[in-house]
Amino acid sequence: MHPRVGSRPQPSEPTEHERLWLGRCQAGDGAAFQPLMRPYLAGLLALARRHCRDPHWAEDLVQETLVRAFRGLPAFRGDAALRTWLYRILVRLASEPQRWQRSFRAEPLDVDVPDGLGTPAADAAMARELQDRLDEAMERLTPRQRTALHLRAVEGMDYAAIAAVLACTPVAARMHVLAARRKVLDRVREHLEP
Repeated sequence: MHPRVGSRPQPSEPTEHERLWLGRCQAGDGAAFQPLMRPYLAGLLALARRHCRDPHWAEDLVQETLVRAFRGLPAFRGDAALRTWLYRILVRLASEPQRWQRSFRAEPLDVDVPDGLGTPAADAAMARELQDRLDEAMERLTPRQRTALHLRAVEGMDYAAIAAVLACTPVAARMHVLAARRKVLDRVREHLEP
């Protein structure tokens, strides 16, 4: 699991670092795109893996998200946090895989997509078993519930940001998270009890 699971939601205010690189990107500096996107790559890849069973398609989904973000950055107004905007692009693309997979043409971007997201647990067999059950439980969720739970539990987003990604109300986002938690807990409960 990600070290931030269960931590408080992260604020949506842009950092000084983000403002600097975003300004440079919007001014036409293509070299500023990589430092702007780097902090979000692991989160984007983790969310993409929740939507794609094939890790290669997950990487392609992240790549396509980055291409769309690169093209859309000049028009980015900042109505939502950059992270929320990126996740929204990814979720929209994930909901229409036949559209972006069919027309996927890899455009070179000088951005590395990380291969791994964490370190193995001390007790690898038990951790792998629990992870398998968790992944199976997540697969059984609706795409909206899966996305909402991932954004809340792994990315630490607040309900307003989740609502912006899912294009729903904060109350509906909270309901998606609660329903997903309940379903996942029911599925993995036997592995959590001593």
